[in-house]
Amino acid sequence: MNINDERAIQFLGEIRKPLLVLHKAILDHERALYEKEFGPATPAAFLQVLINGTGFRWLTPMSAIIANVDEILDDDKATSADRMAAVESVTGLFSEDSPGNIFLPHYRQILQDSPEILHAHGQIAPILKSIEST
Repeated sequence: MNINDERAIQFLGEIRKPLLVLHKAILDHERALYEKEFGPATPAAFLQVLINGTGFRWLTPMSAIIANVDEILDDDKATSADRMAAVESVTGLFSEDSPGNIFLPHYRQILQDSPEILHAHGQIAPILKSIEST
């Protein structure tokens, strides 16, 4: 990937909202599965399960990357290197080539289970493709 700082800023700005939409779709899907098994959970109770439950550790990288993208976009002191690293972390989340990627295997499984997740992925895929081809 050979991009300049301006393209990195553009990419992060373009991918931010679709990432949030995808994250919410995944959380809604996982919550529905959780509640099917364990009964209704309040948002606070489900948040505790997300934070402390080992079954949801696979989502941690995505949550951290979204927080990082927000931070980089809002930080006037962020450097070009910071922005490039944020771009690489986003593309790495969806890349086969990222060693130890705990997000991707589980994500692949649920991608086919939820029309909402599939739709959200459809919003992200062309943005990822546009950066990978540069």
